[in-house]
Amino acid sequence: MTGTLSHTDNLIARDDAHTSVVWPLLSGSTRLVLVTGAAGIGRTALLNEVRDTLEHQRVRTADVPLLRADHNRPQAVVARVREELARWSRPPVLFLDDLHRLSHDVLRALLNALPQMATCVVGSYRTPVRPDHTDLSDALKASALTEIVPLSPLNRAEVSHMFTRLLNVSGDPDLVRTLHRDSRGVPGLIDLAVDGYLRGGALRIIDRTAYLVDEPRGTGHRHPAVERIRLLGQAAWQTAKAMAILHPLGPAAEQLLGDTSALPELEAAGVLTKHDDGWRFRAPVLANALAASLGPYERHDLGWRAVSAIWEGRAFCADPGYLPDRLIDAGGFADAEKAATQLLAAGRAAVLRDPAARRWLRAAAGRATNPAQRAEALFMHAVACAAHNDFISAMASVDAALELPDEFTAHETQELHLIRLVGMCASGDRAALRKVADSSWRSLPGGTAARFIGRAVAMCYTDRWDEAATLLASTRTMWRLGNAATVTFGEIFGMSSALVSGRMAEFERVINDPGVCPLYSVDRHRPSLRAAMARCLMLIGESKRAERMLADQPRQAADLALLEVAEGRWDDALGHARKALVTGSTLGQVAAHTALARDLATMLITRAKLTRAREVIADARAGQNVLAHLLDVPESDLELVLGARDKSRQVLQRGLAFTAQHAIVMGTDELELRLAMMSLEDGDREDAEFRVERLADIAGTMDTGRAHRNHLLARAVTWHDRSAAAEVRRLVAERDQPHETALTLTALASHGLGDARTMLEAYELFGTMDALLPRAVLRHLMREHGVVVPGRAATTAEQERLLASLVAEGLTNRELAGVLRTTEKSVEAKLTRLFQRTGYRSRVELATAMLTGEYH
Repeated sequence: MTGTLSHTDNLIARDDAHTSVVWPLLSGSTRLVLVTGAAGIGRTALLNEVRDTLEHQRVRTADVPLLRADHNRPQAVVARVREELARWSRPPVLFLDDLHRLSHDVLRALLNALPQMATCVVGSYRTPVRPDHTDLSDALKASALTEIVPLSPLNRAEVSHMFTRLLNVSGDPDLVRTLHRDSRGVPGLIDLAVDGYLRGGALRIIDRTAYLVDEPRGTGHRHPAVERIRLLGQAAWQTAKAMAILHPLGPAAEQLLGDTSALPELEAAGVLTKHDDGWRFRAPVLANALAASLGPYERHDLGWRAVSAIWEGRAFCADPGYLPDRLIDAGGFADAEKAATQLLAAGRAAVLRDPAARRWLRAAAGRATNPAQRAEALFMHAVACAAHNDFISAMASVDAALELPDEFTAHETQELHLIRLVGMCASGDRAALRKVADSSWRSLPGGTAARFIGRAVAMCYTDRWDEAATLLASTRTMWRLGNAATVTFGEIFGMSSALVSGRMAEFERVINDPGVCPLYSVDRHRPSLRAAMARCLMLIGESKRAERMLADQPRQAADLALLEVAEGRWDDALGHARKALVTGSTLGQVAAHTALARDLATMLITRAKLTRAREVIADARAGQNVLAHLLDVPESDLELVLGARDKSRQVLQRGLAFTAQHAIVMGTDELELRLAMMSLEDGDREDAEFRVERLADIAGTMDTGRAHRNHLLARAVTWHDRSAAAEVRRLVAERDQPHETALTLTALASHGLGDARTMLEAYELFGTMDALLPRAVLRHLMREHGVVVPGRAATTAEQERLLASLVAEGLTNRELAGVLRTTEKSVEAKLTRLFQRTGYRSRVELATAMLTGEYH
């Protein structure tokens, strides 16, 4: 692709079409080049690109405006063209945009006059061809002096590129897929869809990647693509808006519409297309935008027309979401009792799988005609909102539901209150959680057992894991006699708090026998309970056990990301980690949420995305901020990469102070290992030996593969213990986690406990993860030991890509020198060569190319 976005239509001209227009003009083989395509496809943008190219080639150009008043005056248009030519000593190339607006006689007169004019013409014509222009279209196709250049819709890769150009962020593949489907690849409609995403708050950005976090809906804003329909006249405008609601009813839509006289005009304008099963919109985004333009009464009226037709059997729609949405539109026009019953049924059926269930259940609660029905709708709405990470709405429904205490079982009351606690955590209301943990737990709904569970949950969510574990253990005989929800939540939070505080026997008891949780036998609850247990395993590095636990059920983005990080499939892991964090799917799973942020930051650091990594860490700390010591690991690594060694050590020490204050054991081995390595490198052997002893204690307490690996590695490098080195190599090979293995081999080699094969194995493993920074470190180590770095050309390209990545992150030359272990003068020379070779003229251009994927 070439050029920039048009300020008028935000369209993109493509290289192939651009060449197809310019080449015939420069070669003199064509008198008329006609650019065709549907509304919004980019005809005007292409004409602008062609004009710029011709003028750069010193070819004169001139625009001939086609005035609305002249659309039916043949001689006026021809005269204007002749007058324009007369102004020039040498005939310019003429540009005539939107020739489809001209009447048949005007267009025929113009085309007849062109052969007598000593010039070339570039024109544009919107398709489909107007019926009264068919004969002219056939004549042009047959003419040897005419070149017709049709513009096709953008493919998915081009849609992704355009999205990045529009917002200066990358689009998640699912977002791009939705955008391509809804716009049908038409650039003007892509712009309309993105406008709707932005105005509707459906987009969220993390790590410079945009995700759709809500249903893509239209916008009532007067966008050019919508204004073109409005300009067709009042009848067409009203018909288009009505069809936005009615068209899914197929043939019945015309009957409900009443006046169908404007349908042919909308078809000719490319808004609607007619099929055997009724009318459809050219692109779904047009229907969304038109529906958003409806006024309240219009929406009520159209909703009731659709509802009454379905209820009376005069219409049918296979989409299970169509009727409940129309019931919401119809409002008070529809019978309240019948509407509430159908909305509740639709919401109940889709509660976990479809985010739309939230609005159906909210509407059901508002239409309910008796307390029992209202209570059920509020309960299901809270469950739906929690399932789809809308915790603010969930808490509102919980509060409303608990005003009807007689309508709920003890089981349901317990579940409602847990949703409220999760909502407090997800919204970052630590003060409210502390209040529950310290005092207000006595007034929680439910019996004494339920209150103990509520208090323990609040303790976990405020990092008082050891207190929670102690409370649950001491009251176990009481809460084990409670209802199924009380017992299940007691076991799950008892397991989690036991893990964090290092009480592994209690953790393993539940992990090895999930049936101790009564709700595990309930289909609705089993997947989430399994996921919670598996995430605990992944948190301590036991990915193989976690994978076995999740083997026969669908995996959420968070689960996939944590598994893929361990397996070294980092491209996939990055996408899933971003998606899980940006959608808030782990906000109720505090440990998994922090672990995901830790892993995402780690992957970004190794791939030289240092600024992005810092943003991820900062966002995680500003949000939920539970188990914050897990984030100290990548933050310390980041400071070390940037050369801030003292700051890196302080971050690690801060993490250990935090864990000591909260009696946390889980994750402290990672902090101790890094401090041991730093002390050893700084010549403080006494501190390194102290850390080895601490790691031995942690490994004995936790008894996990990761804890043993960290102890053995620290022992090997501190004592130069070859038996420990051999044992840690055996252990990481058995665990088969590429990043862990590569780090282990690198540490051993850099302390004289590995040979050339060790370095090459680590180098190859880092390569599979595209870990640019560790690969650069290893290249220095290999050269110091006389080990040949494989692939000279590939190495040069990788070094340039590393430099480009760091430049794109905004690092100064001084920072670049620190990261790359070289001098500022050397960095300046490398940058000069990079800019000369790639053709980029500035850091901004280079950063943009890295973002859009144009850099190769």
